[in-house]
Amino acid sequence: MQLSLILGLVALIFVVATVLVVAEDRRAARRVAQRRQARLASLGEVDPLAAQRLRQ
Repeated sequence: MQLSLILGLVALIFVVATVLVVAEDRRAARRVAQRRQARLASLGEVDPLAAQRLRQ
């Protein structure tokens, strides 16, 4: 009983940590993309990947 409870808690902690890491990675990727777009816009450039995003 106690072993299964401990294993369940460990698994739950692992799942929560995984979800947090994935969420942070997505947020970081979004920030990088926004900075890239802002940098390109300040140079007057068009984002070369925009057409690919529209097709997806």
